Amino acid sequence: MDLAKYETLISDLSALESQVEILKDKYSDTLERNKELEVSLNEIQQDKNLLHEKISELESELEEIKLKVEEKSKLNLEEREELKIKIKDLITRVDKHLSADISG
Repeated sequence: MDLAKYETLISDLSALESQVEILKDKYSDTLERNKELEVSLNEIQQDKNLLHEKISELESELEEIKLKVEEKSKLNLEEREELKIKIKDLITRVDKHLSADISG
């Protein structure tokens, strides 16, 4: 009877040892996978930071372009107003010359 219990105990211990080995292998695999994932995460975070920097640069560039366009359109408006004034002045002069020719 003691021999049967001993054999059962040895069998149970062998089964436990197999399960422990399986768990140990799974743990090692998990650790390795976690290391790989950490490396990937770090690379992704670096890429994310680079993309944020690029976005900031592009936003700044866009603001500069907007300001330049605004300045150009303001200049165009100012130039138009100056041209209108010059044209009105010329029309006034032509009118004076025409009225002087008619009366004279």
